[in-house]
Amino acid sequence: MGIQIRRKTETKRNQKSQIRHQKSCTMNKTDQWVIITIGFLILLHLSILVIGYFISRVAYLAAFMNVAAGASIILYWVVRQIQIEQHTLETRELVVLVGEVLVISAAAFYIFNQSSHSLKILQYIFFGIHLLVLIGGLIFMLTFKMKLM
Repeated sequence: MGIQIRRKTETKRNQKSQIRHQKSCTMNKTDQWVIITIGFLILLHLSILVIGYFISRVAYLAAFMNVAAGASIILYWVVRQIQIEQHTLETRELVVLVGEVLVISAAAFYIFNQSSHSLKILQYIFFGIHLLVLIGGLIFMLTFKMKLM
């Protein structure tokens, strides 16, 4: 009788720990949507690399992607600033915003004037930086958002 009671309590403990483990490994819907969106953007960047390679227009397509990425970052910042009541501008925010304005202006100038080789190199660099930031964000989301026991 004592052995059966001990087995039942051990079985219940194991079931509780399995349920606790299952609950702790799940992510909420917002995290899942962010991961899906980042994954889609990484695939979009990689497809632009492949398509641009085959049609020999990687820098031209990267310029459009750089304009879209820079504009979305600035738009996100503006919307976030409208939503908060206390406006404080940190230096790192200012550096990123100025950098994205430079990315947008360099990409727009390259789209209309493709003869500059220095702008072509800048498009590759900015495109690579955006891709690395997306990959780093995905790694961060997958690593630190999962709460394992």
